[in-house]
Amino acid sequence: MSGGRFRYALQPVLLTRQWELDGLLVELGEANQALAQQRRELEGLRAASAAAELEWLRTGQGQQVLSVDRFTLMARYIADCRAKQGAMEVVVAQAERARDELIERITAARRALDAVEEHRDDMRGRFVRQRQSGDFKSADDQWGVMRAGLERHGD
Repeated sequence: MSGGRFRYALQPVLLTRQWELDGLLVELGEANQALAQQRRELEGLRAASAAAELEWLRTGQGQQVLSVDRFTLMARYIADCRAKQGAMEVVVAQAERARDELIERITAARRALDAVEEHRDDMRGRFVRQRQSGDFKSADDQWGVMRAGLERHGD
């Protein structure tokens, strides 16, 4: 093949889109880690709430007499556990929505990158075909010149 190599004019666009996708994937990793931590905290709050409710049930089943102070303390503790659990459920739901939105952005960025890569591959294929066509034309021209030279010397 004759000189020159393929240079993709939109290479900066391709690199920018790749970097954007890479950045979003890093962000997704961080979001997944944060969400996992929040879910662990939520499970801890659920366990604390369940333990407090179980203690409440045991106290009631044991025919124990509860003082007003103990009753108030247990009721407040259970209410506090439920409130913290509810608040954490909201936080987890918000984090899940944010992660889902990020996944949608990643999908769009992946499609954008794929489009530029497909265009680059098409341009590379067109470049190769043009070079091959030029090489074949050049070889044909050289063959014609050689043949003409042989015919002149052969006379």
